[in-house]
Amino acid sequence: MENISYETLEKIGYKGYLLPKDAPEKVLQFGEGNFLRAFVDRFFDMGNEATGWNGKVVMVQPISGAFGFADGINAQDDLYTVLVRGKESGNTVDESRVISACSRCLNPYREDDYRAMMEVAVSDDLEIIVSNTTEAGIAYDPSCKADDMPPASFPAKLVQVLHTRWAAGKPGVIVLACELIDHNGEELLRIMNQYVSDWGWEDEFSQWMANDCTVCTTLVDTIVPGRIRDPKEAAAVAERLGYEDPFLAVREPFQMWGIQGDESLAEKLPFVKAGLPGVFVTPDVTPYKKRKVRILNGAHTAFVPGSWVAGFDIVRDCMHDEIVRGFMNTMLYDEVIPTLAADLDVEDCKAFAAAVENRFDNPFIDHALLSICLNSTAKWRARDLPTLKDYVAETGSLPKCLATSLATLIAFYTQELVSREGDGLHLRRADGTEYTAQDDAFVLDFYAAHAGADDAELVHDVLSNEQMWGEDLTQITGLEEFVVNALAVVRAEGAKQAFANAQA
Repeated sequence: MENISYETLEKIGYKGYLLPKDAPEKVLQFGEGNFLRAFVDRFFDMGNEATGWNGKVVMVQPISGAFGFADGINAQDDLYTVLVRGKESGNTVDESRVISACSRCLNPYREDDYRAMMEVAVSDDLEIIVSNTTEAGIAYDPSCKADDMPPASFPAKLVQVLHTRWAAGKPGVIVLACELIDHNGEELLRIMNQYVSDWGWEDEFSQWMANDCTVCTTLVDTIVPGRIRDPKEAAAVAERLGYEDPFLAVREPFQMWGIQGDESLAEKLPFVKAGLPGVFVTPDVTPYKKRKVRILNGAHTAFVPGSWVAGFDIVRDCMHDEIVRGFMNTMLYDEVIPTLAADLDVEDCKAFAAAVENRFDNPFIDHALLSICLNSTAKWRARDLPTLKDYVAETGSLPKCLATSLATLIAFYTQELVSREGDGLHLRRADGTEYTAQDDAFVLDFYAAHAGADDAELVHDVLSNEQMWGEDLTQITGLEEFVVNALAVVRAEGAKQAFANAQA
């Protein structure tokens, strides 16, 4: 079976949408990973089809090496397949789409590719620059120089590209930063201006970046597991498609891309103009970040450690258990969403929460609970504690599910202690399964030192530990007593019973 290419698709009589190979290159994209290709480039592809924008994406690998990726995907005309697999509105989704939005992949650590990147920089066709260089990508590296070909850091590469474009007298561009850090666009622009200062470049260039370019903060949300790992399943998919595709990517149906900007920006983005679901321009993405952290991430952190203690191993199985699913939904609809009403539309939050349940019930992803439990102390502090405090402030009472989640979190770290090792706290849950709890060293040392302690003493010492929580949680009226009682239920009757009690 042949690899996907324009020629292969013609041979097999492919009838789906394909953008012509020679369409103008309107997008320069820093990053070539599964997320960008399955999420951002799929949006461009669908926007092309819906609006006739007809723009190709030039992918740029932001780090040295991995030349095999660029050569491999270029050999198949930069075509690849995205499988959308999961649940949507309770229904199983398993759909494929050939993405034809990409034209080529460059690695600027090769001289010819660096030169080609700079040719794109000064092109009259270029309108948009996109990036996802991981959370570590938007960072200042003082070793970068103006004449590096290329400089090591992504912001230095980008400011080189923009300076070359400005020097050629070309108009500004839209920059869409997709890295998972707060205020990603603002931070990217700040670091680029630092390089302008370091390198003694012109003030006029800084003004051009500020006034003629639009560097956007964005918020992205979808799960992209990547490739199909089971060889038999991969072979069956290839047989169904009619071609081999070593760059096929799998993602879930849910998608959200919030882009900070005004209405004029929305008119310039083909996927927004097309009205594609899940992507929008908003004056401020901050409330949507809060929604994601408190509903999606907060749900994970609230029910997962207790579910592990109860004997579950993967997220999907939790969604098939009436008590665990009920605990999560009671927490979201009765405790979390009411605290978001001041900043967000309540019905929109409810729809987001319903989508979360579908996402957790994805039949194609075996999401291990133990992997989610990594660094759960800091996660609970960032994701669940703010909601608990807001709920208490607004109602004068404790949110039972969130308070119970703190008890089950403590239970996760205080199952039968096997040993404290360099890689974490080695524990054994009630069914005999041994596991390693991984967290900050001070957290693990704390729980190791409290092994065998009376639960009332344990809870008091946990809640009053300001290094864990940034404050003394025993000062929240009734919380300490509630957690002691809930932990007693976990010890005597199991975490599921504690979850059930919280819903009563």
